[in-house]
Amino acid sequence: MAQQHVVFVNIGAAGHMNPTLPVVSELCARGVAVTYFVEAKMREVVEAAGAHWKLLEGHKELTEEQKAKYVPAGMLPDEYEFPMNMLAQAADQLPGLLSELRSLSPPPTVIVYDPFLPHPLVAARILGIPAVSTLTMPGPGVIARPAPVTEKWESNEVVRRASKEIRDAYGVDVFENGGLMEFYSPQGSIVTTIDGLFVPPVQGMQRDRFGHFPFTCVGPLVDTKVKRVSHPSACDAESKPSMESSELPWDVIDSAESKRLVLVSLGTVANSHLWDKKLSSQALNNGLENCTGKEIVQFVFRTVFEALQEEEDLLVVLVVGCQPDVLDGLPTPPSNFIVRKTVPQIELLPKCHAFLSHCGANSMHEALGFGIPLVGVPLFGDQVPNSLSVAEAGAGIAFASPLKTLTGPGLRSAMRQLVDADPGNPFRQAAVGLSKRMQAAGGVQRATEVILETAMTAMAKQSALAGA
Repeated sequence: MAQQHVVFVNIGAAGHMNPTLPVVSELCARGVAVTYFVEAKMREVVEAAGAHWKLLEGHKELTEEQKAKYVPAGMLPDEYEFPMNMLAQAADQLPGLLSELRSLSPPPTVIVYDPFLPHPLVAARILGIPAVSTLTMPGPGVIARPAPVTEKWESNEVVRRASKEIRDAYGVDVFENGGLMEFYSPQGSIVTTIDGLFVPPVQGMQRDRFGHFPFTCVGPLVDTKVKRVSHPSACDAESKPSMESSELPWDVIDSAESKRLVLVSLGTVANSHLWDKKLSSQALNNGLENCTGKEIVQFVFRTVFEALQEEEDLLVVLVVGCQPDVLDGLPTPPSNFIVRKTVPQIELLPKCHAFLSHCGANSMHEALGFGIPLVGVPLFGDQVPNSLSVAEAGAGIAFASPLKTLTGPGLRSAMRQLVDADPGNPFRQAAVGLSKRMQAAGGVQRATEVILETAMTAMAKQSALAGA
């Protein structure tokens, strides 16, 4: 049987990239050829994992050439920006991606891709090879949208032009079995959660279009030995583990035996490309649609300062991201705070007693994987149901609509409950219970096996057909 060649295609975002890197490393360790298509800023971590890097341009803005091709005259920018721009860029990139894939040697045997992207799935179908999507959320149901939103997006003229181009050129209707940011593979998806937290396709578009597709829960994909992306905009300067580790006062952290260590981080999206933009429809489910990333991040930080500044038994590590004005107008960080742009999260979490998080899927699963209870302060999207699922499991406390519910006294009370050193602390016990279930899900090894088994099954079928 021919050598396996696994191709990854992804977007340049930390939450989408990081779970794939340990799988890349494991595949390479098994002697599998791996090629990774992603933005240039991710090249270092891709090559550190052992893969061959190839360029796939990002999706943040349409080029002038793409605007001329897909955007009708007079259309306002907010009508063709994310997520509508993603399909236009996919259609524009598809010929080049196909050409690159056809030039690879040995030929690719399976494509592993992020379901935000439709073109890897189209390319796999054209090349006659299987595809596996990597779902770095607890399941399709966490991003289910009202039918009117789906209809509005899919009737958008930019989306119509791009989908028609793909259909006319390749005979593939991208919306037959998917939707914007929901292009799952009919051969299967790897989901970085456990069965107990999985949210399946819900009634409506999801169940109609891909409700019959297989989804395999493998648990968190974490390997502390594999270099990770700490923050997309800091990728070149601050994602290096050695630099991150030297920035934290590990001697202070390790010697603070009488203190309870708390990590506070709100992820990498609100404090990067959404910093000066309203969260808009992505935050309708928690009342933050009129907030910019800066406004909600600063609101949370201000509340954290108020809640924890006099808690002398707490040592708080606050991750502020890379915006230069992130602390402008806020009080001076209290003396029991350590403030850093980025931190090596999976190195720090095992030392923590609680984690205040936006409950992005990766952060949530990484914390629970180490048995760390969470205070959930979701900002948009899947973060809201993620925070609620943690609370329902007894492993944390959620402030699902933070502008209405998050106060200094309320946060102080929640944090005191989570960091309580009593061996019977129910939040810690629930988190440890989830940790054990995650370890049993198989993680990196199981994800690797799913990818290789999918490729081998397809290769065996092709060999049988050739010999028939």
